[in-house]
Amino acid sequence: MNRCKDCRALWPFGFALALAALVSFPAWATFNLMALSATAQLAGTALVFAVAATGLILYVRWCIRRNCSLRRALSRQRGHLVTVTR
Repeated sequence: MNRCKDCRALWPFGFALALAALVSFPAWATFNLMALSATAQLAGTALVFAVAATGLILYVRWCIRRNCSLRRALSRQRGHLVTVTR
């Protein structure tokens, strides 16, 4: 993934994984109340975590890419304005 030097922070990805863990906890609790085996509970919780983590990480990547493109566009506009006003 191409990121500009201002967007090299990894905390958004950690936050996305933590949020996916919080989303998967109610799923685990729900599976625990059902009459499922321990393997099925673990598999269901892992599936919920994987789906939530994938979606959130894709969203974070989209936001970072959008933020970088907006910053580049603004810096180009500011550079153009500086050369026009000089």
